[in-house]
Amino acid sequence: MYIHELKNIIDVETPLGKGKAIAWIDYGTEINTVWKVILQHNGMVRNFYDTDILVYPNKLDGGELDIDYFKNKK
Repeated sequence: MYIHELKNIIDVETPLGKGKAIAWIDYGTEINTVWKVILQHNGMVRNFYDTDILVYPNKLDGGELDIDYFKNKK
């Protein structure tokens, strides 16, 4: 297991809303990476698999966030 605390927090979108990723945990090849995220609307810290978060892309590079990602994932 490897835990990495981010020096620069990352703005993310989760199924529970916007948040800030503060760390990730790698349990190895058998389990997806787990991200520790502070939710914006209530300050709660929650865990999300890497398949359950979106990192805001750089719009200057033409990146756009897929706002329907979590709706279409179900």
